[in-house]
Amino acid sequence: MESPYTIYCRDCWWSDNWDPSDYAQDFDFSRPFFDQFNELMIKVPKMAAFQLNNENCEFSHITAFCKSCYMCPGTFSSENCFYTRKSQYCNQCADNNTLNKCELVADSSYSDNCYSSHHLINCRNCSDSSYLSDCSNLQNCFMCSGLNSAKFNFKNKKVSEEEYKKIIDEYSGKSPEDLHEEFQEFNKTIPKRAQIQVNCFESTGDYLFDCNNAIKCSNCFKIEDSKYLFECEDVKDSMDLTMHDLGIELCYELCTAGDKSFMSAFSFCAAGSSHSYYLFSCFYTGNCFGCDALHNQQEYWILNKPYKKEEYMELAPKIISHLQETKEWGEFFPTSISPYEYNETLAQDYFPLGKEEVELKGWKWREKKDEIPKVEKIIPAEQLPESINDIPDDVLNWAIKCEETKRPFRIVKQELEFYRKMKLPIPHLHPDERHKRRMELRNPRKLWERKCDKCSDAIFTTYSPDRPEIVYCKK
Repeated sequence: MESPYTIYCRDCWWSDNWDPSDYAQDFDFSRPFFDQFNELMIKVPKMAAFQLNNENCEFSHITAFCKSCYMCPGTFSSENCFYTRKSQYCNQCADNNTLNKCELVADSSYSDNCYSSHHLINCRNCSDSSYLSDCSNLQNCFMCSGLNSAKFNFKNKKVSEEEYKKIIDEYSGKSPEDLHEEFQEFNKTIPKRAQIQVNCFESTGDYLFDCNNAIKCSNCFKIEDSKYLFECEDVKDSMDLTMHDLGIELCYELCTAGDKSFMSAFSFCAAGSSHSYYLFSCFYTGNCFGCDALHNQQEYWILNKPYKKEEYMELAPKIISHLQETKEWGEFFPTSISPYEYNETLAQDYFPLGKEEVELKGWKWREKKDEIPKVEKIIPAEQLPESINDIPDDVLNWAIKCEETKRPFRIVKQELEFYRKMKLPIPHLHPDERHKRRMELRNPRKLWERKCDKCSDAIFTTYSPDRPEIVYCKK
């Protein structure tokens, strides 16, 4: 694949066999900073996939402390997971988005501490259940919504254990598409909370847990006195962060990393940084400005050039003044110098654009060209046996053609073992299509004003006023 960047494998990138200072540049006060930084980025070697202390996770990007995880971007401290995005402390999970402390969970989103379950949306402490939305503390429940502390329920109605087993048997022959459609129709009839929050105080936003004064945040845990945070955990006194975790304080405009960053801003994948600005793929730095690929606890560097403390303290304020004059100071890296194409980033999930729109803005777009895998045969998904019990081991040597997109995909060994253990059918959709459909189930990261459908009080909610759901205020 054509790329202007030099790419190193993970082990080589982390090694001491190369020195980031070999690519050092002197700051040029006659030129814009972002132009200089782009030149540095093109020269400095890039890690094939951002990884920290992983084992057997070659095909996962932006992961840390994981073992045997496959295609699990943004995942932390998890094991034996695949196609599971931005999750943490999980084991044996497949096709998920944003899980916490889950095990044997499939095709679910925004769920916490769940076990042996599938098709969950915003659930906590649920086990041996499926097709649930906004539920807590359930066991052996099927097609329920807004339900708490229950066992053996079907569509929010209590049934005997024998009746429950009969219902499960009756539904076992239905296709996943029919099950999904029936569940969604039922789910619309159950009142929704204006904002999904658990143990939060003076906070606004959806999917917030243990937060205090978290304003317009989403998918966050343990946030305090912060604003505009997405997919973050353990952050204080910060603003405009995405995917930052663990001991973050007084930070601004950071994307993707974490681990005790302090007083830092305008950086991508900069873990453990303090008093640093405009870093790309840097780890455990202090007082660094405009650097790429620092990974040995460097301090007082500018454009990958090391300085004495006194020199840095004199030069850094002058550079900031220059950026203020060029109107660059206070802005995140421009999209034009991103090493990634627009449609290959999370931006496409939340702000989808077509190719013409992207190129009109001067941004990059990558055409999807699937390589036909070397397999024994390519089988249309609709020709797969319906029951997992009838799927042969040879499926590992096949390519499956997605029912929707016609793109080919493979089943890996750990997937097959997982589906058999969970008694789930082989997916008929390409992993990208599965992810797209899960994303379509989430509410937008936007708050609308409407009235509570119970008491008519004014509320702010992620359900727009023109949607059919019944929405209640907190009380």
